[in-house]
Amino acid sequence: MRSSAAGICARSSRTAGRPIFRRSTCLKFSGNWTRYNCRLRSTRSGSAFLNTVLKGKGILSALQKDTLAQFAQLADQDQFYLTGGTALAEYYLGHRLSFDLDLFTGQAGLVLPMSFQFEQRLAALGLTVTVTRRFASYAEFVVARGQSSLKVDLALDSPFRFEAPILSEHGVRVNDFQDLKIDKLLTYYGRAEPRDAVDVHCLLQHEPIEPLLELAAKKDPGFDLYWLAVALNRAADFPDEPERWPVMMLVPWDPKQLKATFQRLALNLMDQLTKN
Repeated sequence: MRSSAAGICARSSRTAGRPIFRRSTCLKFSGNWTRYNCRLRSTRSGSAFLNTVLKGKGILSALQKDTLAQFAQLADQDQFYLTGGTALAEYYLGHRLSFDLDLFTGQAGLVLPMSFQFEQRLAALGLTVTVTRRFASYAEFVVARGQSSLKVDLALDSPFRFEAPILSEHGVRVNDFQDLKIDKLLTYYGRAEPRDAVDVHCLLQHEPIEPLLELAAKKDPGFDLYWLAVALNRAADFPDEPERWPVMMLVPWDPKQLKATFQRLALNLMDQLTKN
């Protein structure tokens, strides 16, 4: 069910100085998939934090949780981490539903054998597994049980990281917030899809874009402010009506405000480039 409430993702206050890591705490209201009010709080990073188990927000479906539980039993699963919209929503922002599982690794040579092991393990449990793509560095398949289904991606990712992935309560490692938010910005930069726009917009409710731009340039040498401005301008073509977006939001939001924010950011970037 999409939220029909007006407004934007709830803004929380930021602590002074550069944020190192934040874990979000969401207060869930009664009812099925009703609105979430998300607050981010700063937490410590470093070796001490790596012993902390990252808690989810209960957004994952039963099939997603069962699929992750099976992945957690595989050898070398600790070389992979959950990332993408599902990781961002379940462990950090709690802002929308996501029906994919993106499991990435920075280690070459693992995707192909892990895809076969994972497929066999799921099939042995009676789940229907349909492989749609399988290559040395990327595998995609659909997992189904009854009327429920989800898409699973195993992929080789860049080994460049700002922080280490974090063990979650579901037994798999999750992309840390620092890397995940930069990856989300780079994902929107690369394909400018509505669901990625929603993720970036919600992230920008909690911190300014300037630090993200600096980190994105470090993570992706090809990152270019001009082409980011072009990608931000593409949001002008997105619908004004929430129900026409291919997302199921759990927080109040306004597509018109998202589009206005992206247009303003694009103009600021172009103005900056012109002055330089």
